[in-house]
Amino acid sequence: MPSIFACLAIANLLLLAASGAMGFFAPRWGVDRHVLLAVMSLLFGCFVQVVAFTYLTVTGKMVAQAVHLGGLDASILLTAKAYKRGVTRCLAVALGAVIFVTATGAVAWRMGGTTIWHNVAAGLALVVHLGAFWREYEIVFLNSLLVRRTLEEYEKVRRAK
Repeated sequence: MPSIFACLAIANLLLLAASGAMGFFAPRWGVDRHVLLAVMSLLFGCFVQVVAFTYLTVTGKMVAQAVHLGGLDASILLTAKAYKRGVTRCLAVALGAVIFVTATGAVAWRMGGTTIWHNVAAGLALVVHLGAFWREYEIVFLNSLLVRRTLEEYEKVRRAK
């Protein structure tokens, strides 16, 4: 899963950067194309966040079941929950950036031109997504190691019975 998440995150960052570049050239190319690409980029960003959150939720349930059935150390569950909380915080920050850049873009479109706030918000959204994806990748990677170790321990306990 870490490599899949990394590919999705990189694709989203590239889409956001392309959207920003298209917005920079919007007067020549047309604002509608920029808005369409921006909306697609933001929706894809939401999709990436949902994939990460769903992965942590499902693997958390798997770990909980292995701990319960195998009688493993319950502190493993605390670690899995901490990872999920970490991804949830990143998700909230990234979606907050999406809402801010969308709101400033809507104001700019309504005013019939660009505003400095939208340009700043777009740059911040790119930086926020980079930071959030970096942290989420770290969490997804650590969670994958936790899942592997937990399932290996559970398998040992199961074979011993």
